[in-house]
Amino acid sequence: MKKDIHPQSNKLTVICSCGATFDTVSTLKEKETRVEICSKCHPFYTGEQRILKTGAVDKFYARQKKMEELQKNMKK
Repeated sequence: MKKDIHPQSNKLTVICSCGATFDTVSTLKEKETRVEICSKCHPFYTGEQRILKTGAVDKFYARQKKMEELQKNMKK
């Protein structure tokens, strides 16, 4: 294996816009970096469900609800 081909790793502090901070290892030369979204505030990681029903989505949900009602009536 070749020697000295890997970049230098440094400790890095990540600061999120929500105020959360954590330490990691990176090849960046800076001591800290700022991000907009982290695992503490992003809805995918927090489990919060945010549904925006607008336009085509509303129509889809209306059709879906209508089909469910029709299927219930057909089973009776």
